Order: sequence, then C-alpha cells, then structure tokens
Amino acid sequence: MLPPPSFEVLWAAVFPGASCQMSLLPLAEDEPPLAPIGFLRPDELRQWQSFASDKRKREWLGGRLCAYGCARRLARLWQDEKPAMNDFQVRDWWLANAEDGRPCWQGNIPEALWKTHISISHGGGYALAVMARLPVGVDVQPCQAKVERVAAQFANRQEENILTRLAPAEDRPTRLTLLWSAKESVRKATDDLPPFLAMRLIHGKREKDGWRLTLTWQEGERETTVAATLHDGHAFAFCLLEE
Repeated sequence: MLPPPSFEVLWAAVFPGASCQMSLLPLAEDEPPLAPIGFLRPDELRQWQSFASDKRKREWLGGRLCAYGCARRLARLWQDEKPAMNDFQVRDWWLANAEDGRPCWQGNIPEALWKTHISISHGGGYALAVMARLPVGVDVQPCQAKVERVAAQFANRQEENILTRLAPAEDRPTRLTLLWSAKESVRKATDDLPPFLAMRLIHGKREKDGWRLTLTWQEGERETTVAATLHDGHAFAFCLLEE
C-alpha cells in the first residue's frame, strides 16, 4: 500500500518540513470485491454491502484500506516514542464523514491520530489516502480523452497556456486532467468548496518528480500550492493548506 517513492520525493520538495502518511492501492476491476469481514466494523460492513455495484464496493473499500493503512503506520511511529500506548489491534474507532462531507476519525480515537486531517480519493485504477497535521486534500483521476469535452467547465485559456509551458511533452487530455485533479485536491482541503471556475492556476514550476502548481480562489484572496504528478496513466494531486 506504499506509494511510489517519487510521490514522497515530490511531497518533500513542494511541502518541505510537513510530514504525512500516504497510501496507494491498485483497484483490480476484473475481480469481484472480497467481503472485508474481520476488517470493517459491523456498521461499516453494512454500508459496504449496501452498494449495488462491484465498482462502488471496490472504490469505497479501497479508500478505507488506504485510510486505515495511513492510521496504523502513524500509530506505530507514535508507539515507538510512547511504549505505554494501548493495544492498537482492538479498534473501537472508525472513519466517518463530518458535516461538511470530509472524512474524519470518530470513536475512541488513538492519541496518535488526534488533530490529524485525512483525505481520500479513488478514480480509474487506484485508491489513495493521505494523513497530515494540516488540512490536506488529495485526488486521483485517470487521464482520458473525454476530459476535453468538459474542459470549459474547469479550465480557461490562460491556465491551459501555463500547463502547455509546464508540460509540453504531455497531450492536452493529460494536461487538463492534471488541472482537474489539482483543483479537486484544493476543494477537498478547504472548508468553502470553491467552484472549479472560481479557482485559477496562476503559476507553476517543474519539479523532478512532478509539478508545483499555485492556485488562487475567492477572487485572489486565498492562495495555495498543489503538488501534481503522473503515474500509470493517472493524474495525482496533493494540496496542503498552511495555517
């Protein structure tokens, strides 16, 4: 469930000094989803069983597996410093949705997870989760030609010109998917859900393992940085909001 090393290298370059836990899981579309008995709590299992399609079951479970993978690694790191921590194998805490729809921990939350933020995404062939101490948003999207049909709903000419300069070797659908994923990651990190066209890509820089993108919203009053990259025909984006 660990991501490619390039993801962590890019994160460190774009968000220096900000630690995170990151999990990436391939979703096997040609296999039926296995019943996660013994992993999910009864209420979570009932929710998983309520989904009508195998695709939705794979995506939802993949996101949960990634989220709990991040949590367990963080708790193990914390436990090295706090040997008196209670047994982490007995889980009386769970992942739920806050009032704004973003995922959050509930129940008897381990101290290691206090004041952490988590974001989950699934798209195409992957599920992804990231945990950090600051508000975080992540997104994964498959790069497909059909994105050109909806480009006017999230991109303008100035933004496309910036992307063409930043990623001249990539085709238009790939560049558009990078922008879409970047804006989606911002929406997941913020508490005001800015519309796609209200966000503006104003600057970018090529990094060794991806791109550093600067976006603004609220008529330029708010600005944030996004780390974006490509892997296996997918665009991945990570947004971390500074306090």
